[in-house]
Amino acid sequence: MVNKSGTSLSSICLITILYTLEGLNIGLMLSIPLFLIYYGATWKDRGTFNFTSYPFSMKLLWAPLVDVFYIKRFGRRKSWIVPTQLLTAVVLLIASFFIESLVVQNHVVILTIIFFIVVFLTATDDVCIDGFAITLFATTNPQWASTSQGIGQTFGRFLGSSFLLTLESANFTNKFIRAPLALPSQTSGLFSLAQFIRVVAVIFVLVTICVIFVREKQETVHADDHKASDLSLMKVYHSILKLLKKKCIQQLAIIMLLLPIPFVPFQAMSNLALISHGVPRDSLALVNIPVTLITVFAPLIIRRTKRPLLWLIKMYILNLLIAIPVAVYIHFTGKMLASGYYYPILILLMSISDFIKTLISAACVGFFASICEPRIGGTYMTFLVTISNLGGAINSSIVLYVSNWLPKKYDYLLATCACEVLGILLLVFAYRVLIRLQDLPTHKWYTTEQVNAVESKLEDLGQSDPKQSFISEKEIQSMS
Repeated sequence: MVNKSGTSLSSICLITILYTLEGLNIGLMLSIPLFLIYYGATWKDRGTFNFTSYPFSMKLLWAPLVDVFYIKRFGRRKSWIVPTQLLTAVVLLIASFFIESLVVQNHVVILTIIFFIVVFLTATDDVCIDGFAITLFATTNPQWASTSQGIGQTFGRFLGSSFLLTLESANFTNKFIRAPLALPSQTSGLFSLAQFIRVVAVIFVLVTICVIFVREKQETVHADDHKASDLSLMKVYHSILKLLKKKCIQQLAIIMLLLPIPFVPFQAMSNLALISHGVPRDSLALVNIPVTLITVFAPLIIRRTKRPLLWLIKMYILNLLIAIPVAVYIHFTGKMLASGYYYPILILLMSISDFIKTLISAACVGFFASICEPRIGGTYMTFLVTISNLGGAINSSIVLYVSNWLPKKYDYLLATCACEVLGILLLVFAYRVLIRLQDLPTHKWYTTEQVNAVESKLEDLGQSDPKQSFISEKEIQSMS
């Protein structure tokens, strides 16, 4: 079945499910520290476990391997997706038999090693799925790549964190599920952590079996008359260096590194600020459930846009408008916590903030997908996403470090105001650059020499308007 945009619904469902599995692993990684805290883990232990997130910041190092080495008869993307997901299932299944004892006894180093392996496999799988999505949607609507990623990963994180933490809780299930159904109270939730991980492992196996029977689309042929996969490893790494030399990539990279500044206080500090103002941890987990369910559908709004950077600008402005009200509301939590209206308004404000942030992320990924050169699609996409993630990580570290020097009573509010000012300055300087980058024809983002040579031919034809100078890959090939 094909939708109005010409995109196969089966392709959309497949990519969304694969991204959901990614999100499940990420959610599990984020949930383990909360179990460790219950059994007396220290901040040092949490710092040790934080090493599990490093593979997503390092995956660019091995992403070219995914683009170059594969089994041609089996499929370029399936050659990596199938083994990585099966290995993930094996690791999770084995870990499920020991996970609870490791958590109770605070064997943080062993848990860190286990989930580092899981996240390493997930990060590798992410490179494959990004490339797979580009291949499937490049000729119809590249925005579906970001839409599928946004919905899948958000829903997966929800299942691996909020869903798990809520239904694993004995207090919640006894009060809201067993009591209304007149069932006897128990000392455990609907399922244990071990049982949940075991089910996730089985789901990985089932989905992987389905992927085996998916037929991959034939690789795109480019202007240089080579298939996208006909690249040596050194050529792929060389392509990354060539990307860094392109002015448009340099401009995009600078913006992506600075873009997260106004989001950092809400993302990195809001939960801690709420807890410090008296919000119970269990209540905060429940607040995140409707927030996640609302934001999971955000990417659908821009699934058909052809100009994602314009959406980014609009949502960025909305984020600047909502950030201060959210910070002020959280600051006065102590005075309103006992009132009946506090939690509904908190859920509303957090939903709006997360909704806007999700749309911005979807717009960024959608733009990345639209400019990626398919012959190095996975590496190109990983390169751009890594820069974006790096911006979030660096800015979070800086803001959190500086917040230690602020008055404790006003640290969150002052950090938000400072980041708002920087965000406004960034928008003033970056607005025209973003518009110009959006209007660049696709071939200007490519590294192939023949494609770049077309620019001079287009100039000879008098096509100076960026919109008029857009040409398809078949036209490029014929002109070459």
